[in-house]
Formats: sequence, C-alpha cells, structure tokens
Amino acid sequence: MAIDLSPFTDNTARLPSIPRVMTKIVELARSGDVDIQSLARLIASDPALTAKTLQFANSPMYANEQKIETLRRAIVLLGLDTTVNLALSFSLTSSLKEQTQSGLHYPLLWRRSLLAAAAARELGRSLKERALEELFLAGLLQDIGMIAIDRLYPDFYTDLRSDQVFHERVREYEIERMGGDHAEAGAWLSKHWGLAARTTLAIATSHRPNTFALSDIDGQFVRCVCLSGIVADYLILGEPVDARKQLYLKAQRVLGLSASKVDDLIAFLHEQIPEMESLFDVKLTESANQSDLLEQANETLAELNLQNLSRSRGQAKKAPKIDHEKRHDPVTGVFSREFMNGFLLDSFNLAGRAGRVLSVLLIEIKNIKTLRKVLGDQSDTFLAAQAQELQSKLRAGDMICRYNDNTFLVLLHDTVEDDAKVIGQRLVAASSALAAQSRKGPVFTETALGLATHGDNVDFNNSDEWIDGANTAMH
Repeated sequence: MAIDLSPFTDNTARLPSIPRVMTKIVELARSGDVDIQSLARLIASDPALTAKTLQFANSPMYANEQKIETLRRAIVLLGLDTTVNLALSFSLTSSLKEQTQSGLHYPLLWRRSLLAAAAARELGRSLKERALEELFLAGLLQDIGMIAIDRLYPDFYTDLRSDQVFHERVREYEIERMGGDHAEAGAWLSKHWGLAARTTLAIATSHRPNTFALSDIDGQFVRCVCLSGIVADYLILGEPVDARKQLYLKAQRVLGLSASKVDDLIAFLHEQIPEMESLFDVKLTESANQSDLLEQANETLAELNLQNLSRSRGQAKKAPKIDHEKRHDPVTGVFSREFMNGFLLDSFNLAGRAGRVLSVLLIEIKNIKTLRKVLGDQSDTFLAAQAQELQSKLRAGDMICRYNDNTFLVLLHDTVEDDAKVIGQRLVAASSALAAQSRKGPVFTETALGLATHGDNVDFNNSDEWIDGANTAMH
C-alpha cells in the first residue's frame, strides 16, 4: 500500500523549498547549457554558498598542494556536475536544519543524513562510480521526506520521541499511520524540486535495496545509497559489537562487499567526521543527548506500541498510557507478557509490510522446581538476577520479557538466524552461569533455547505460528 500523496500536492506552500539561488542552479543544470561562467555567477550571488564551495575545494578531500582562492578555479577543480551537487547539499542543509516546534528530532536527522552522504560517496568511490557528489546528495536527501511529513503534520513524530534513534522503527511507524514511508514522500519532493531522476530514484528505494539488481542500470548507485543509511545507523548507535557482524552481512548482500572493505569504510568515516562537521556546521559524533535517546528508547517503545495497537484495532484515537505495573513484570522488572503479546503481533505485521527480518528467542529455565526448592523465599530474587543478567547481554534495541514462570522471550529486530543463534548461545551461557547455593553446594541453572526467524529463509503465517516455531525448536 503506497502513501497518499494528495496532502503533499495540495499543500506545496507548507513543504520545504529550495532556496532561490539553488532553484536557478537546478534550472540551469536541467537546461544543459551550464558552463563555468554562468555557474560561478549564480554561486557568487550567495556569499555563504561561495564560502562553502571554496572551503570544500580546499578541504583534505581533494588534497591540493596550492590554496584555491577563486570561485572559478574551484569550479574547474571540482567540475560542473560536482559543483552543482555540492551547492545543493550545502544550501539545503543550511536552509532546512533549523529545528521547528515539532516532534521531529532535527539534529539526529541531519546527523544521520550527513553520515549517510559521506558513506554513499565513499562507497561509490570504492566501487568506481563516477558521479560521487551526486551520490553524496542522494545519500544526504534520502530522509528528506521526514521533513516534508513534519511540515504538513507537526505533531506526527511526537509519539516516537526517543525511538527516532532507531531508524527502522521510524519507518514502521510511518507505514502504520500513512500506508507508506518517508522514502516515498522524499522522492515526490525531489521530483517536485526538479532534481535529477537518478537522485529521486535513489531516495525512493533507499529502504528497498532489492528493487534493482547490481547489474541493472543505476543498480549500484541506488544500492550505495541504501547501504549508506545502514552504515549511518551503525555509527549513530555507537557501533555495538554485535552489530558489526550484521553490518558485514548487509554489506555483502547489498553491494557484495567484504568485511575488510566495511572496516576500511568505517575507518574512513571516522577520519572524515571532523572535516564534515566543519563544512556543514553539524556535530556528527555522539552527544549526551543521543546517549539519553538510546537509554530511553526501549522504555518509550511501550507507550508507542499501545497507541499503535489502539489505532490499528480501532479501539480509540489515543490510548491511555500503560501503567508501569502492567508494562513490566513485577518480579523481574523486564517487560510483561501482557505488553509483549501485543507488541509481538504489531511487530510481526509491520515487519511483513516493511520487509524486515525478526528473530525471537525463548530461554527456558528447565530446573526451576529444583531451584525453587533450594532457594525458597529467595526464588523471586534469583529470577530477577537472571533477568538482569540476560538484559545486560542484549544489544541496543533488543527487547526481553518474562513469557511465563520459567521462560524469558527475547525479540531481536533485523537479526538473521545465524546472528540470533550467536546471541542465543551467549544468553544461555550467561543464564547457566548463575547458581543457587544449597547445603550440598551450588545448583546451576539448566537452560534450554528456542529460536525462530521470520522473513529470512522462512515466512510464518502469523505471530502465534512464529512463537510456536521457537517453542518447537527448544533444546
């Protein structure tokens, strides 16, 4: 189901627009009559744009031995197409990065956009793509649809709050409420602005890398943009250890890149961050605010999910906040089964629409009766310690609940079966290491693991069948 674009076509005055000088540059580029003199004249009419163009020409990215002091020489060095795309990049980030009174987290959006732009450009360079600055622009604008949505509906992203740090959740949220995502809105806006057809195509498919094969015309170009956003998310989330392997797998599937190529890309981006921060006046490294977002994300997911369920099932326009007691298991403090049952159903349905992979783990304490006999009144304390130990071994964004008396359920977003097995084995090891002290010595936990992955090699018909699959696989 595609997004309804009629609100965009009917309210163009409220949408973000290209600054006047850039409109003229785009028109000149589309006419096919662009030349150094005419382009230099237009850029020179905007002192800030002139300064940024010169700054870029003198940046370490081009490693010139002599300082470039004139705009004309900078354009000769960069080339006409490169200059046009860079001018668009500088102009749009400058005019659109101011945060409005809305629910959209603008600093986070631009941080992701600029990291993705740099990644797209470097991916293109390593794969011998020629239009590197067009790749930079497409990477930069792949989330521009979020600003368009925000301008039309200023409260749209308010409910997401800290969950905006998890970009896939943003997309699921959009699909749930609008029937489509910001990539579709961004592609419409790009076309409305008159940007290059390939740039518009890359924005439209930025979350769907399989739309074009690598061998297709523009296939490599649009896949560079797809992977650039994934790389940016990895950096924004603080480069968690488990996510590195997942990044390797995605890079292999999307662009056929080796792990060493991915390592080189990450190292390059770290080197480029100071220069990018200087060029675009945006902080790209992790901030205290971003750390707070990561800490809050799973907690605010609960309230967001309740509103999702309420809307999708027609219960009410806005659901009341779920009480902490109902959201969390009173013994262990992790999410309750009452909450997780609804969340699993919602996540499963949204994953189907968004083409997302989900894995679920069931971790069962098989000797719970023996442990209760040994521990007596301390049984609940032991279970709480189990939950805390398991939770400490999860990645950012993973969710754990107490599924029944002796079983914990873990939901792993964007995790293929092989990676889920590694995480599951780590959790089993952590659980088994905890022991109850008895007169005869320590009694260790006997733990069983069940795993089911949806959307990788197997597609389950519904969430109940998916959980049954994990139960069946228990060993």
